[in-house]
Amino acid sequence: MNALLAGVASFLAGRGITAHVVGGAVRDRLLTPSQGGQKSSPAGLRDIDLSISAPVVELADELATATGAVAVVMDAKRGHVRLVAPQKQQEALPDAPPDAHRWLDLTGDGGDIEADLARRDFTINAMAVPLERWDGPVEDALIDPHGGAGDLRRRLVRETRPGNLVSDPVRLLRAVRLATQLDFGIEPGAARVIASNARLVRNVAGERVRDEFFELIAGRRPADAVRELDRLGLLEVMLPELTLGRGVSQPREHYYDVMEHQLHTLDFAAGLLDPGVRSSDPVLAGAPWRPEFDQYFQQVVGDGQSRATLLKTVALLHDIGKPESKTLEPPTTGRPDGRIRFLGHDRLGARMASDLFARLRCSRRTIAHVSLMIEEHLRPSQMSADWAPPTNRAIFRYFRDVSPVAVDTVLLNLCDYLAARGSRLERVDFERYSGMLGDILSRGLEPEPERVSEDLLLDGYQVQERFGLQPGPEIGRLLDTLRDGESSGAVQTRAEAYELLARLLGRAASRRGRP
Repeated sequence: MNALLAGVASFLAGRGITAHVVGGAVRDRLLTPSQGGQKSSPAGLRDIDLSISAPVVELADELATATGAVAVVMDAKRGHVRLVAPQKQQEALPDAPPDAHRWLDLTGDGGDIEADLARRDFTINAMAVPLERWDGPVEDALIDPHGGAGDLRRRLVRETRPGNLVSDPVRLLRAVRLATQLDFGIEPGAARVIASNARLVRNVAGERVRDEFFELIAGRRPADAVRELDRLGLLEVMLPELTLGRGVSQPREHYYDVMEHQLHTLDFAAGLLDPGVRSSDPVLAGAPWRPEFDQYFQQVVGDGQSRATLLKTVALLHDIGKPESKTLEPPTTGRPDGRIRFLGHDRLGARMASDLFARLRCSRRTIAHVSLMIEEHLRPSQMSADWAPPTNRAIFRYFRDVSPVAVDTVLLNLCDYLAARGSRLERVDFERYSGMLGDILSRGLEPEPERVSEDLLLDGYQVQERFGLQPGPEIGRLLDTLRDGESSGAVQTRAEAYELLARLLGRAASRRGRP
């Protein structure tokens, strides 16, 4: 028993308060193979829930003092308190990612344990073990009035009692998440309840939908989970922006319609981020992955979500702007059916994603991260013609403009490419394309050479004098371009700097119609 759990157990026992481990921790303990005659919980401290036979909110301050934890009252009305472990206890948990929060969730209003279990969502979550028996073989101490252990053996997600799902509609989404993560089926009766009540998800607070969505995307087989949401009628309620792409045809370079393309992009992103899949898949094994990316994609961005989860999220939604931006040009000899175009779908999709994630009460940081990736998702493929190595300047400008998500967006672009080709993927073409993206990453991630001086080769006064310009914003734009050229190595001497600016001014004059 870890330090925080042991401290809570000692505190409660000293006051004669009964406590039970309930919910997912019990389920996961029963699913975990035996180790040394006992079973260990894969959930870890962060996923343990306790039900206690006393009003827990009234005990919150005393629990915090006794355990050294931070007590947060999550829901005073429902009697829900979270104890967050001290940092030194979190660091003592070696199997968990370093950025994971560790906590215990305690609920209790003095009711009995069977009444508590009867209110829970699914039978596999409606089991309990007395806290003092948690370190032993839990099967011998299991309280299971609704047959959850049997449903674990049958690999089935089943409603605990009629009415429990609709009493809290977020449970409709949770059923899909659990079934997908555990590789279980949803019991037919529960599936009918979900399908006939999908509309109730509209009444759920945005942040609760957000949390279920991100857990679903972070889990195993996220594309399968999204397809199950769609089968049960939940997807159109939860993510209508995605379902707008159903049946929307694409140019002949694409194998799937818009919605299917995004689901396949998600599949590739999930595989790329999974070390086992990435190393064994004959296609993904050739992706431009670097060893440091494993740790990089564990970084938490916002709302507790990692770069990995947000990459998969954007993979699912990167083309949501296509249905509204679709146009069909008149037929030509080369294209007798006309040409399908989606001009501006990247910018439109970014705006739609911003609105979507604002609706889900996401943080500004998450929204900025996601919308920038969508807006720039085409850019890595547009940095050179015919997949030739891009110029240093193009790579410099890309990493300058997209720096918070530059790596993430290159890998998104790779998954987008694979999903577009589908079964028509040519290995030789993919190797060339992957090589180009790998080159962008290699050169873009190289340490920048130290400059002898921060000064540019030319200053604003020299530019004005040389070209007879008046002070104004045009001078600043010219110097910004010069800075790009110097940083990328394209401009190294004062003569080259003047030549670059002369070309820029010449093109500007031509556009204005000057001789």
